[in-house]
Amino acid sequence: MAKSLRCKHRIKMRNVKRQHYAKKDLERLKKLAAKSAELMDVVTLKSAAEIKEKTIDQGTSADSTMDVDKTAKVFNTKTLQDENGHYPLWMNQRTVKRQKKKVQKLKIKKKTGKMSKTIKW
Repeated sequence: MAKSLRCKHRIKMRNVKRQHYAKKDLERLKKLAAKSAELMDVVTLKSAAEIKEKTIDQGTSADSTMDVDKTAKVFNTKTLQDENGHYPLWMNQRTVKRQKKKVQKLKIKKKTGKMSKTIKW
């Protein structure tokens, strides 16, 4: 398809905008470079290899375990409820309603003693 006049105008304006912001961006980068040159006297940079060597010398931190206060919630796979009878937070209310109906049907089936064995006409 051919490009409309409106589209061509927008492309033209975008290019103008890009050139305008390029000047501002260049100034910002120059300021940043000057600032980083000043900070080089104060700050020392280390390469990744130096940091790895340092961690190897100190010993691996993988041996130590992290203390965790929260315990993971355990959900029943059939009913999808936790030990307090609550459904997961991510679960939609409509899905919760559906799940409750399903659990209710399971309870009734269990109570009556497997209705599937009865003769069906």
